[in-house]
Amino acid sequence: MKLYFAKEVREADRIAIEVMGTPSLTLMENAARALVRELVHLLPDPLAGRVAIVCGKGNNGGDGMAVARLLKGAGYLPEVLLLADPASLSGDSRAQYERLSGSVPVHLLFRESDLEELGLRLSEADLVVDALLGTGLGGPVRGLYARAIAAINASGAFVVAVDIPSGLSGDALLPDDPAVNADLTLTLALPKPILYTPEASGSCGEVRVLDIGIPPAASTKLSIAGEFLDAAWAVPFFGPRRPTAHKGDLGRLVIVAGGRGKSGAAVLAARGALRAGAGLVTVACPASSQPVIAGSLPEAMTLPLPETSEGTLSMDALIPLLKALKEVDAAAMGPGLGQLPETAALCREVYGMCPVPMVVDADGLNAFAGRPGNLAEHAAARVLTPHPGEMARLAGGDVGSVLAARYTLVPQWAETWDTTLLLKGHRTLIGAPGKPWRLNGTGGPHMAGPGFGDVLTGIIAALLGRGLEDLDAAALGAWWHGAAADVAAEGLGGYGLLASECADALPLVEGEMRHP
Repeated sequence: MKLYFAKEVREADRIAIEVMGTPSLTLMENAARALVRELVHLLPDPLAGRVAIVCGKGNNGGDGMAVARLLKGAGYLPEVLLLADPASLSGDSRAQYERLSGSVPVHLLFRESDLEELGLRLSEADLVVDALLGTGLGGPVRGLYARAIAAINASGAFVVAVDIPSGLSGDALLPDDPAVNADLTLTLALPKPILYTPEASGSCGEVRVLDIGIPPAASTKLSIAGEFLDAAWAVPFFGPRRPTAHKGDLGRLVIVAGGRGKSGAAVLAARGALRAGAGLVTVACPASSQPVIAGSLPEAMTLPLPETSEGTLSMDALIPLLKALKEVDAAAMGPGLGQLPETAALCREVYGMCPVPMVVDADGLNAFAGRPGNLAEHAAARVLTPHPGEMARLAGGDVGSVLAARYTLVPQWAETWDTTLLLKGHRTLIGAPGKPWRLNGTGGPHMAGPGFGDVLTGIIAALLGRGLEDLDAAALGAWWHGAAADVAAEGLGGYGLLASECADALPLVEGEMRHP
């Protein structure tokens, strides 16, 4: 799903109106009809509940007033709470106000002294429609409208936001306070990024995108802010295998992982790769870890390598490891390797010299702490998958600064390092040079446990081995990983999900995608 800032949506409106000849009032009427089609499902009995529509003076308020008129025509009993002097209305908003013609009760509540009545009427409503402010907000809401937002949030009613919850800006990625906390957001024409960012999505509830009749050609030249990964996006990647397929066709991988005491990380990465359909998986590990890994996952092969006295890979492993990497389609490096200086130096050498696409995680990334410039030196495609703490060690700063700036930081460092960069967390963010960022919509707090990142490393390696471009491999890996965790958690019925159970649910998701 492509996401557009409000300025691009306004440009699509302009093209539809000025170039394609669709009157702006027609678009507003289209929007109101689409909104009403959704609202009537919330109150199937027109007389079963009270509907309060809170309107401001702009086009968002005009949408709300058109909705009130159409609901009245359908047998409902809405009332409009207008937080503007009718004399201040202009354009389509004024036209909608005039079309009400006394058919719908309109309460003029635009003075500070009206706040008590506003709160009372909202508290008596079963459904509140937020049509107070639109997408073009330029900063935090203050004064009367801020108090109105507080009153909406305190109403106890089911709240539906028109286009965007009032207080959020369609040209921003991070929310300001205050903002309406909607149960459902019915956004118009094109989806806006802030409706999907984890920072603001709690204010949006469920989000649905409504067609209001803007011709598709009006959006073809718009700049995309980002993309939201959903099931419709993922489906085309899950085609059937050809009948003659064999394991050699399905991707040969080397996973460099598993120091002493951390062999489980290697097992989970290999399990993720195998459950994602990789044909041949070899775990390259310290010799002392090889029996544990081989005994834990017999479907994976192992390559025992020279190790340090602490049981991590030594520099003597470089030549045999590079030889193995020349014979596969893709690689992964990092889970459980440890941070011994010699092992870190080995990681940096392998990172630069590996001739096939590689996903790098955990200690493979920690090897570059204090040396982030070296991440730009690599022989083939690289996918980096840090969590915020690892990203802070690479880019400088702390976790808070990374999270606050992630929508600029991820594309910036992806460009600097010439890699695909996947920043893990709620609604994982993926960036690649010259491409809009992608935001993943699957997964949740049931993934807050050990080993999930290792499984993700294996999934992405499997997709690279299948031949996917690095950005698609990272994005699909994040989506599939979260979707599998969602399926597994639903089956368990609570928290306590294991990373291995997430890996084992990967084929269930694939089957659902191929046979919806």
